[in-house]
Amino acid sequence: MLGLATPFKTQNYGTKLQAYAMQSIFTEMGYDTEIINFTYTSSKKDKLATLLSPKKLAAKIKYKKSQKGMAGNVEYSKYGFGDIAINLSIRMAGNVEYSKCMAQRNAGFDNFVNQNLRITRNFLSLAALKEYSKRYDAVICGSDQIWLPVHIQQQYYTLSFVPKGTRRIAYAPSFGISSVEEADESLYKSAINGFDSLSCREMSGCDIIKNLTNKEAQLVLDPTLMVDKKIWDKMSGSTPKVDGEYIFCYFLGKNPEHRKKVRKLAEKTGLRVVCLPYIDGYTESDNGYADLALYDIAPDGFVNLIKNAKYVCTDSFHGSVFSTIFERQYFVFERFAQGTKGSTNTRLESLLKSLGLEYRQIKDSELADEWDGKLNKTIDYTQVQARLEKLKAHSAEYITAALDGILPAHEKHIKLYDKHDCCGCSACADKCPVKAISMKPDSEGFVYANVDESACIGCGACIKACPIKQFKKGTAEFSAVAAYSKDENIRHESTSGGIFTHLAKAIISNGGVVIGAAFDENFGVRHIAVDNIDDLKKFRSSKYVQSNTQGIYKETKALLDNKKTVLFSGTPCQIRALKSFLGKDYENLITVDLFCHGAPSPKIWNKYLEFANANNEHIDSVSFRDKRISWENYSLTIKYKDHEKSAFWKDDAFARGFGFSLFNRPACSTCRLKSFPRISDITLGDLWLIQQIFPDLDDHKGISFVLLNNEKGKKLFDNIKSEIFFRDIPKEKLRLTYPVMGTPTKAHPNREAFFNRLDTVPFDELVFKYATVDKKREFKIKRNKVLSKLGILPVLKRLKKML
Repeated sequence: MLGLATPFKTQNYGTKLQAYAMQSIFTEMGYDTEIINFTYTSSKKDKLATLLSPKKLAAKIKYKKSQKGMAGNVEYSKYGFGDIAINLSIRMAGNVEYSKCMAQRNAGFDNFVNQNLRITRNFLSLAALKEYSKRYDAVICGSDQIWLPVHIQQQYYTLSFVPKGTRRIAYAPSFGISSVEEADESLYKSAINGFDSLSCREMSGCDIIKNLTNKEAQLVLDPTLMVDKKIWDKMSGSTPKVDGEYIFCYFLGKNPEHRKKVRKLAEKTGLRVVCLPYIDGYTESDNGYADLALYDIAPDGFVNLIKNAKYVCTDSFHGSVFSTIFERQYFVFERFAQGTKGSTNTRLESLLKSLGLEYRQIKDSELADEWDGKLNKTIDYTQVQARLEKLKAHSAEYITAALDGILPAHEKHIKLYDKHDCCGCSACADKCPVKAISMKPDSEGFVYANVDESACIGCGACIKACPIKQFKKGTAEFSAVAAYSKDENIRHESTSGGIFTHLAKAIISNGGVVIGAAFDENFGVRHIAVDNIDDLKKFRSSKYVQSNTQGIYKETKALLDNKKTVLFSGTPCQIRALKSFLGKDYENLITVDLFCHGAPSPKIWNKYLEFANANNEHIDSVSFRDKRISWENYSLTIKYKDHEKSAFWKDDAFARGFGFSLFNRPACSTCRLKSFPRISDITLGDLWLIQQIFPDLDDHKGISFVLLNNEKGKKLFDNIKSEIFFRDIPKEKLRLTYPVMGTPTKAHPNREAFFNRLDTVPFDELVFKYATVDKKREFKIKRNKVLSKLGILPVLKRLKKML
């Protein structure tokens, strides 16, 4: 297995795309590959030292000054918002529409990561990461500017955590500077000497390594150039983001002369100028030079804008890379003036030189004299591609040599390296043809695969059935609806608006079968199949316990193969597990998943029942979300033969622990199976922001949030419209709520302490001790809401990054 120490967190197009490329290179070679998620945390001592450093303080003041413009009116002739271009003047820091648009852009970045990158859980210390890294055959760092001085000091991108015996490989790291300061030479030398294989993205980096260590480093391509054009073409979509021909601009620098030259190109060609403004600092020269300014563009959209442009003008490295991949006519400007300390111009100069495209660079000294002449020159991509293929071959040789002796692992069965890698779906156990896999609970009560090595035949069927191993991206554009049942009884007995009951009735009325989570006779939760309408009440109301799904995938397949229409409902991981288990699409299968908060273990639920039902009375029913007071202020209610116990959720031990994310499975905190777009046909949940979206519908009885993910889901929903009230949610309002539904549920900080004492301390006492409100976090949330409304929060976040 390979671990990748590569940047992926920064909301930056190049960062996301190079991470995707790094993963793709090694995955395509057959290696089991994952990106390491490490967060460097500065100590208070380090932060104080930063504040007291004249150099850093001067940089902070300069940055702060650049932000002042964000408080004033900034004129943009066109302001992009999805597929709508709105003419307006905006106040960048305080404008609500701008904030919404940027929220959508950030959601697009996050979704790109969830959909495309396989990432480990988050590590906060190099010591913990060192222990985890024992699973790797090699760890590879790269690419991008990971060897800047600040990163060398932090020791992550130098792979200091990699245990002895595990290979350390550098692929296409960039120093981002042309020379190392004398004060940093010793640190660099020590770090670089620890690598087994060395390469750099720029020749200047190879020269630095030679000068410091006398070692030869190979010059290799940026990983984005190693990925086949067809992959980028598919990832970026077939529909252009902008209609017609245009000049695309992406400038990170602030030089107003660059914008003026773009306008000259526009005048010469008669084309519109489309730009992506740089948002990490106010740039006055961005004002008004573009005909269309877009803000809510994700990484795949960035590639789309380049591949469909007639011309590209940029000072960005990856802007140049993708212009080359899609054979655009492009011009590269200098982001930094020649001789500027900290200039990163060298990476662009190295790229252009390697491709024979030096003449596409517009140096500041040439802006006045050479621009007209360069406009008339076109790129001959026959020669460029010939050079590029040679460079690809050389880079591929370096990778092969660096991994010599490490063969792609073809595991014969599921292996559990880390509990964050298993969602407990049981698909592997169901798929095993010789019943060599059983699901066994750990000390926390969560089930994990246990393989009988003596019975295993090494067929790999379990691996193919694993939804985490076989992660698939959704492709559909969904539509959203607010809805509730016209039947007051159904609505009252359901968790939100009662829509699932109507979907299920439609299936059963036509001879189909519905599968979902229900209580058994002991109030354990398991998936069952029903084929009559009277039994649908078993599915009503949420069950906040991980259900037992063992055997249900086999049963579902048998029903489908017998031509029965099946509606299968469950959590996102269970839906993905079913799809992986089946291995093909069934026209007679309809899947419904949920907005998932996480899955507590059956052990937790049993502990609660022992506490709540201390007298061992017969339980008639349990409602996790009793709405008798209101949908928002729900209670957990247990009904007995002649009485009941009911408590507001914050006062009930189980409901409180669940609401505070104290009970969840480890994998829930790193889950990407719930990311958008979903692979289910329909997604259901609570529309909690009904007051902001449709305040006139908020009667406190429960509103369902319905996502129709494809035509199959829309068709079924059409069949129940006469039984329900519904209203389409406009896209601009949808952006208020759906992104958070696709992100993992963060575990409570007291989770580990809670489970460590679960078997020794009374359940209710333990819950109320550990399911507490983090007062500092609560204050921070309230404070950030206020700052966000004022438009100050983005500025403060950027300042914080400097410390």
